[in-house]
Amino acid sequence: MPLSTLVVLPLFILTISLASFFKQKKWQLFTIILMTVIIVMELTSIYFSGGFIDYQFYVNLNVNDIIEGLFIFKLQALLVIVVFLGLVVILSKLANWFRHKYKLHWRLLLVVIAIASISYHNGPISRAYEIYQVTCAPKATFAQALQNLNMNDYVEKSQLDSQKGKNIIVLSLESFEQGFLDFADITPNLRQLRQQYTFFANMPMSAGSTWTTASMYTYMTGVPFLIGEHSTSPLKGANTTQLVTLGDVLKQAGYQTRYVMAGPEFAGIGHTAEVIGMQVVSEKNYVGKYPNAPFGLYDKDILDIAKQQIQELQNADKPFALFISTVSTHAPNGFNDERMTAVISPKPDNMSFVAASLDYNLGEFINHLKQQGILDNTVFYIFPDHLMMGAGTETVKKLSEKERKLYLLTNANVDDLQKSPNQSIYQIDLPRLILNGAQIKTNAKFLTDYLSGENVDKKQFIEQHKSNIATLNNAAQVQK
Repeated sequence: MPLSTLVVLPLFILTISLASFFKQKKWQLFTIILMTVIIVMELTSIYFSGGFIDYQFYVNLNVNDIIEGLFIFKLQALLVIVVFLGLVVILSKLANWFRHKYKLHWRLLLVVIAIASISYHNGPISRAYEIYQVTCAPKATFAQALQNLNMNDYVEKSQLDSQKGKNIIVLSLESFEQGFLDFADITPNLRQLRQQYTFFANMPMSAGSTWTTASMYTYMTGVPFLIGEHSTSPLKGANTTQLVTLGDVLKQAGYQTRYVMAGPEFAGIGHTAEVIGMQVVSEKNYVGKYPNAPFGLYDKDILDIAKQQIQELQNADKPFALFISTVSTHAPNGFNDERMTAVISPKPDNMSFVAASLDYNLGEFINHLKQQGILDNTVFYIFPDHLMMGAGTETVKKLSEKERKLYLLTNANVDDLQKSPNQSIYQIDLPRLILNGAQIKTNAKFLTDYLSGENVDKKQFIEQHKSNIATLNNAAQVQK
């Protein structure tokens, strides 16, 4: 576990000290239970994301995500329950002992010291304040929200002017971060593609784009998925957004657009795709045609459906843009497709096998595009949606042996991208890169276009403007 687990020490002291102030058992127990909930939640956040409770953790505190989490993380859920009950018993005994052992002024001093010890930048209190900043972001009109971020000449949907370019295929890979490409026995196909095409290796993950739905929203709108509302299910009441999305630009240029995914319920990805103007294609369109799988489909079948969709799209006399999200490499151990044992050799753990399976299926998919001549007028983009979650897993331990990053792999011409592979890129850059690489001419502007100065640190900009970004996302929602 990361060093940040040491947060339990001052929180233990704080819990024991606070509980010791009460003579009545019920108030003492209430304090201990409340603080133990916080301790367990912090440890859970550290386990999954490697950091303290933040906006991502807050957003996923909803019934659907919790139920999905219990389905995926059965052992971890049981461990949470055991740890919670054990801590309540232990802390209750320690609080009683503390009350009789130390005088009030010493206990007050320990409370102050404990609070001070967690009051540092990016610490538990700092992260809690960031949640407050985002969820309590001030309300504003869409025009005011744009002005707050100095996006004064933003081109709205009614003003869009776009001309078609090449076809587009985008593959967003579940948790398939750059470290997987270090293992030749797991990712031979991606490693080969990295040598053959353009590879951006310096792509750090940024706030507001660190989970599946957030990553999708960011690369479709160019804005991090921070929402200024008290809701753990953002966009639930919206049916569109005033932000210009990739879907808007492509539609205006005459493109057919579809989004292939395992299941629309997974992480709310289906509804988010519809809000940003995508036609969703999932297992619901192919009932009974593929094996039952967690969240609807295995990656092999997602890519098979993608091939069928490309064939359908090619039959129309229009350019197309197909977006694809995989899911089988989801933390902590991935979802094993038994059919892949016929082509993938045994691996030391399930995630390695699942990762090798995804790499194999990706290789087959790209080869299919080549053989069919589709790449003659089509650009593809491959990138992870976010870093692998689960700080306590063997997979993450291996990935953490070097700096953890995302990446972008594409067959687009570097001159068209207007970015050099040795430059840093960010998730908010993706819509601009996708359009540039496809040679689509448009007057659309994204947040990244306002951060083009040489000395602008885009990741830092997002950190410093979370409240304004949340205001913009909230103002952009068009309610049902």
